[in-house]
Amino acid sequence: MRSLILSLLAPAFLSVHHHPPTAAAEPLGYAFALSRIPETVDLSTYHRRRAAKMMGAREIPKRGDLVDYNYAVAGHAGTLCDPDGELFIKPCTQQEVDFYNSAADEHPDFADIMPVFMGTLTLNDATDIADINEQLPVVADHIPQHLKEEVVKMAHSLHPEPPSEPETTPDNVTWKPNKDRKIATDTALVLENAAYGYKQPNIMDIKLGTRLWADDAPQEKKNRFDKIAAETTHKDLGFRIAGMRVFRGSHDKAELDQEDYRIYDKDWGRFTVNAENVVDSLRKFIFNEAAKVDLEHGKAVAQAFKRDLEHVRDVLEQEESRMYSASLLFVFEGDGEALKVAVEESNETVTQKEKEDETRANIRVDSGIDLGPDGEMVTGAVMSGQMVLAADVDEDDESDLVNLPRIYGLKLIDFAHAAWAPGEGPDENVLKGVRSLIKIFDELSHEQPAPSATRTIRLQRFWEWRFQVSSPPITVRLLSGTAERDGTELALNQPYVFSHTKSKLFTWQGCEVEVDGACDEHVAQLGGGDGDGDGSPMVSYMNLHLLLAAQRKAAARGGHGAQGPRVMVCGPRDCGQTALCRTLAAWGVKMGHQTCMVNAEPREGMLSLPGTLSAAVYATVVDLEGEGSGWGGTPSSGPSAVPVKLPLVYYHGYQRAQDDAERFNVLATRLAGAVTGRMLEDPDVRSAGLIIDAPVVNLDRPDGIEVLAHLVEEFSVNIVVVLGSDELNQALLQRLAAEKTSLGEPISVVKLEQSSGAVERDEAFLQHIREATIKEYFFGDAKRTLSPLTQQADFDGLTVYKTPEPASSHHGGLEKVDNPSSLSHWTLAIMNASPHDSTETIQNATVMGFVYVADVDAERRRLKILAPVSGRLGDRPLVWGRWPEPYINLLG
Repeated sequence: MRSLILSLLAPAFLSVHHHPPTAAAEPLGYAFALSRIPETVDLSTYHRRRAAKMMGAREIPKRGDLVDYNYAVAGHAGTLCDPDGELFIKPCTQQEVDFYNSAADEHPDFADIMPVFMGTLTLNDATDIADINEQLPVVADHIPQHLKEEVVKMAHSLHPEPPSEPETTPDNVTWKPNKDRKIATDTALVLENAAYGYKQPNIMDIKLGTRLWADDAPQEKKNRFDKIAAETTHKDLGFRIAGMRVFRGSHDKAELDQEDYRIYDKDWGRFTVNAENVVDSLRKFIFNEAAKVDLEHGKAVAQAFKRDLEHVRDVLEQEESRMYSASLLFVFEGDGEALKVAVEESNETVTQKEKEDETRANIRVDSGIDLGPDGEMVTGAVMSGQMVLAADVDEDDESDLVNLPRIYGLKLIDFAHAAWAPGEGPDENVLKGVRSLIKIFDELSHEQPAPSATRTIRLQRFWEWRFQVSSPPITVRLLSGTAERDGTELALNQPYVFSHTKSKLFTWQGCEVEVDGACDEHVAQLGGGDGDGDGSPMVSYMNLHLLLAAQRKAAARGGHGAQGPRVMVCGPRDCGQTALCRTLAAWGVKMGHQTCMVNAEPREGMLSLPGTLSAAVYATVVDLEGEGSGWGGTPSSGPSAVPVKLPLVYYHGYQRAQDDAERFNVLATRLAGAVTGRMLEDPDVRSAGLIIDAPVVNLDRPDGIEVLAHLVEEFSVNIVVVLGSDELNQALLQRLAAEKTSLGEPISVVKLEQSSGAVERDEAFLQHIREATIKEYFFGDAKRTLSPLTQQADFDGLTVYKTPEPASSHHGGLEKVDNPSSLSHWTLAIMNASPHDSTETIQNATVMGFVYVADVDAERRRLKILAPVSGRLGDRPLVWGRWPEPYINLLG
């Protein structure tokens, strides 16, 4: 009868091997300390002795105390850890347990490069206290009764069904990928958590081998894994990056998760990393200015990993084994400040020990980092004293070393398909990847400082500095003169940070700016030779602004009922119309006007998420550094640094207006009614008028020009601005020739040239902007951190509707969602309606906010939902749109 046994009760359960030192037995580093031991010194028992010391006072962790392990970057689901994070509990097969046991008993050098093995945890419903007493006779009397009862209770409450299939599957049986990534087993390994003891661990999993399948794998699995190997770095280098977690791995907050980590998932390692960029990809793991990991410490980490990789190579060359889909787990302190402190404490502790006892043979096991004659950091520089065995270090010394803050570590992991192969020689399949990594980390350990990227740019009157930046960001500072971005002026000597944007700075009078960071850039020398502005579209934009200002002034003098200009800006895709709308709004704010801005382009979003129509009154400056939509932000769960802009939002749920033109027109009518009501109530807003960012339409379809004409009619537009398109200009002139506004005004159609700085934005760039907008909605930005809440929701207690497919949208309205399985990673709109209202009422309602479906338990019909604030979701209907697409990595 199998029982739930956690073999962590006493040091007696840990097999400690003491063996003579060998040149090939240099141990792996628990910190930089262990990478610095001379090769002739044997510290091969250090980790097991450390484990015995660590586990000697531990009790069996209660099942209720175990928590999900959130730092796994690859591998199967279902991993757990104890509340302190010191233990890592991983579902496993019996083959993996046997491999750990045999390594500890018969292959001590190999065991040193594996995680510290504490024991196994077996779960079934047949455990009782008698089993514990019978199987642990030596220590049973010392186990408290309540712990025995806890073990029994845990076993009875957590017993998975035993695997129904044999471990070896015949080739004629269809193999299906394990999509939920859970192993059908009731056995778990208990290992020391490799990420324990760090402040902010950077973690990387590298899968080894050119062949990834074991001999007993079904043919379909072999074919699939061979395809993966052939299409990735497995083929040429013998390894693949399976996943990485990098603390503050980007200056762009939108790329970080809740804990400020940038996540590189398995798809990144498969589809983005290749033989040409693999060194740069690994560089992202170590060299990280955003986390204050400086060049010298990064080089030291790379050198330490190289030394440990050489030790792994030496051990594998001495052993005869076969491993398939095994990995190397790299961990180091990712917080630059904590890394420096850990190195200093490690060195100081050992130096103090040497001073305390200079009479006995001593050993220097410091951080592995010293300062050379020129102040440069040097690794592996200090070795002093006579050689001693680890067993000769007294307990006090050992305790000091164990308690040092961790700096880095490297372990060979994942032995589900591992076995000893006597007589077959070393495992060259795995060794190829290890040797490739040694070369790469050697290159990284000699990294040279990048040349200074700070430069000064001088612009004459009417010139533009155009730039495109992804990540890392650039910092721009105005040194002299005046400059503006989309109408908003830069302050002198104030740093502005830009990332993932394509934009420009324009100057009316000339300026000098300092730029720090790399980007694609170009200076457009506009304005003609005599500096009169001829050739710059900004002159015509300013003339338009002055025309609007005159109409606003006249409306303010006209008294009750007089309205300011109502402008609609339209054009082809990527013509710069949204930038013009922002510019006109910013200039209006500068003159003290409170212009109502209307976003009718679902792809853009304004103070809301893409897929919406929105309106807001602008009386404060637009955020210069805003990345997402570029309109600034509206806080959902925290304070704002500037006066809050609360938009009126309607949910379209499609990428284009013409995906459901009929529904778009209904929402436009409702939005126009609300805006008109606001303007009637507020004389300042009424005299300032409104500016509409119109949707891009397809003129080959008859509903294209009608969508624009509908906006003109509903918002009583009196000025239509067309950017760059003669075809659209002629179509609107013809369509609106006989039309007048509701006030009896003629409708003017004005064509302006688009800026030559308006560039095409590819889909990858636009997707990043959408994701940045969603991320900012829930979590804020670098200036303002928001605090959303995660909650569990019963799907049957929610009312969820879905917008129909664009092709079938004319056949009906919202569709009730009965199956939650496909909701994962989608953003849902919370409608300002009742679940009992008709679908038409719900679809026409305003949006109260948005929630994000982080995870779906389809079997239990439960959702893990991220919400801006707490509240009962069942009181409001939720609408699931067709766009924007799911945001897979919002929570990492």
